[in-house]
Amino acid sequence: MTRFVSLSLYFILFGLLISANPTKIWAHSGHKHDELKIKLPKVVAQVNGQDISGDVISRELKKAAEQYKKRGMPLNADQEKSAAKKLIDDEIGRALLVLKAKESGINITKEMMEEQINKVKSKFRSEDIFEHKLADQGMTLDQYKAELETDLYIDQIIKKEIEPKIQIPENEALDYYEKNKNKFASEEKVRASIILLKFNPSAGKAGEQKILKKFESLLDQLRNGTDFAALAMKFSQDSLASKGGDLGFFARKEMLPAFSDRAFKMKTGEISDIFRTGHGFHVLKVTNKKPAGTSPFEAEKEKIKTFLSQKKSSKATQDYIEALKKQAKIKNYF
Repeated sequence: MTRFVSLSLYFILFGLLISANPTKIWAHSGHKHDELKIKLPKVVAQVNGQDISGDVISRELKKAAEQYKKRGMPLNADQEKSAAKKLIDDEIGRALLVLKAKESGINITKEMMEEQINKVKSKFRSEDIFEHKLADQGMTLDQYKAELETDLYIDQIIKKEIEPKIQIPENEALDYYEKNKNKFASEEKVRASIILLKFNPSAGKAGEQKILKKFESLLDQLRNGTDFAALAMKFSQDSLASKGGDLGFFARKEMLPAFSDRAFKMKTGEISDIFRTGHGFHVLKVTNKKPAGTSPFEAEKEKIKTFLSQKKSSKATQDYIEALKKQAKIKNYF
């Protein structure tokens, strides 16, 4: 994933973030980033007379360093320096794309900004939480808007100059499919619904028998044609009761053995006997089955084309930036 991925993809992949930089991951609430081992100048580079702030690079570097530290791989000074140089190079590329966008007549309106800000805000339960997360990032709302504006310029220039030139012929997509068929293979899956009646161990054997008697009555109704989902919504004490007890499709290893061992042996439409787990007493109904197999090319074609297009777009964007660099006046101070 490059930092120049289009915003539409960015919002799908990350949802909560403000840039497609992989280092831009929300910090834990209230966490303070560790200090860096290296010191950056106030201005780390200049692109056609435009300064690139050392503070921006420092903020991103601290977050990247924190992520490595969490993985048990803290960066030493040389690694921080190398990472800083990469971040600076990325910022130079971003600055060049923004300048090119403006030269091309692209204009980011206030309405476009508000629309994107509202998309991100909608991912949070409240505006206060959104602003708190910004603070966790060490960012003010104005800094956020500046970054967002940059991303919008980049998104627009990529859509104008690069994406229209990307074509994925069907034979290229088919070739990818044939070479990666394992990616389109799926295990056998079952769809089932459950009803759960809980029991209180402190009620003893008599309490257990009372619950079982109630469940036997329900099971008798089910086997005489009463709608399973209707009874689940009315009587089940499982969190899925409001959905008629629907567990959705699941592979064998995705469900507890008490459920999967039964479900994969049953036929579609079949209802199990009452069985017990640590949660209580259950009845299971299999509602659908999907055999193991490989999804056909026609079903996957558009997804493959989108994937290959994104891959080509990323490479083409990097090539485009390198061409812009050759024409630009760049001064690096780090």
